[in-house]
Amino acid sequence: MHRRRQRGGERLRSTLLLFGLVVMSVFVAVATGSSSSPIAAQDASGADLYEANCAGCHQVGGEGIPGTFPPLAGNPAATDTEYVAVVITDGKTGAIEVLGETYDSAMPAVGGLSDDDLDAIVGHVVELAGGESEPDTPTEPVGPPESGDIDSGHDLFIGQDRFDDGGTACASCHTAGEVGNLGGSSLGPDLTGAYELLGGQAGLSAWLANPPAPTMTPIFSDRPLTDDEIADLVAFLADAPNQDRPSNDVDWFLIAGIAGLLVLIGGMAIAWRGPRRTYVETLRSKR
Repeated sequence: MHRRRQRGGERLRSTLLLFGLVVMSVFVAVATGSSSSPIAAQDASGADLYEANCAGCHQVGGEGIPGTFPPLAGNPAATDTEYVAVVITDGKTGAIEVLGETYDSAMPAVGGLSDDDLDAIVGHVVELAGGESEPDTPTEPVGPPESGDIDSGHDLFIGQDRFDDGGTACASCHTAGEVGNLGGSSLGPDLTGAYELLGGQAGLSAWLANPPAPTMTPIFSDRPLTDDEIADLVAFLADAPNQDRPSNDVDWFLIAGIAGLLVLIGGMAIAWRGPRRTYVETLRSKR
């Protein structure tokens, strides 16, 4: 009897330990993902390659996003072709000062570029930096998107409809519009103002096509969004500022996750103590 209880306790401990390892593996897989890089468009012009790989952060006209991503238009450092090429291929981290403002956002390396593609992007960036464009005037005014369905974008955002290539639902990390902490997470920034912040449809679409954020790049680089999915998400995010914001700021997903982890650890700790022997079994063991 005692041995059967010991074997039962050992099986319970093994099951709980295996479950804990599976949970940890899922968290690690979501956090790390794949390390492959976005693929550049083939036989595209420097402007097209720039829009596909760079405009999501630096904007189509190179004006950047104040306080977040530095401008390229009018940026003296961006007139150096060798410097620009190194930043594109190797990425850049650490604080830099551009036109009197300090920026400290990490830029991931852009992979998958041929030598011709790299030269084309560098040439376009240097042209932007030479002051040929108007850095303070976006090439496309921030107006309503021309396509996309708000309801479909909402369902994709919260994960009710899955992305075709299996990408993670936006609400796993973000909130936006009416999707608050009861339906989203605060692990990432709130995206309610992303449409205007990124310059409208062109900027936000480019950002979703090639997410530059270090946490998003490994997740979506081999699971890209389709054009229809991007259009629907853009439509939803464009409408997000007009939606009723949730009044509850508590991140229930995070709280539930922590509570579940504590319950798991507590169950493992209790099971690890092993089965208690009865008084009769204790007396028999002393014989």
